[in-house]
Amino acid sequence: MTKQLELVGMEIQRHDWSAMLCGCGESGAHVPALLLELAAQPEEGAGIDYEGVARHVVSPADMFLESAPSVVAVAMAVLASQTPEYARVAHLQMVLSILSADTQAPVPALAGRDVAAECEAEVRRGLWTLYAEVLSSESIDARSHAYEILTLIEEDEERLERLQAAAGERLPWDLRS
Repeated sequence: MTKQLELVGMEIQRHDWSAMLCGCGESGAHVPALLLELAAQPEEGAGIDYEGVARHVVSPADMFLESAPSVVAVAMAVLASQTPEYARVAHLQMVLSILSADTQAPVPALAGRDVAAECEAEVRRGLWTLYAEVLSSESIDARSHAYEILTLIEEDEERLERLQAAAGERLPWDLRS
């Protein structure tokens, strides 16, 4: 594992993936390898892509899956690492898709849990990483995904308005006002 992915590997090891049900219906034991491979992707077409990972971690029925909080935690580690732009955009897109879910999957492992709140808590732990992404990423997709995530979880409206003003034309036109 490269130095750039050490933090990602460390976060992956914190979770019991084999105890989780994957979006494909199997054990989640194979998910860490997919997340690591995506985190290392330098460009589209160089290996696994967002779609290849998303079917394992993002519900097509707009539901939170059991692995969602763990996937969000790994995605935030990707953003805190020196990973390729393509990988950063893919993980931001994954977080945005997960946070946009409407309901929890009806599985016993989720009974009594508020997976949406767990996912939001994981993102809040890395809140400043998203602010930095909006202000410093060279990718308009990364900037817009990070900003959209912040609009979903940031409780400080004034700070978000200041970010919007500071980012100015670095944000797509539809996110500027």
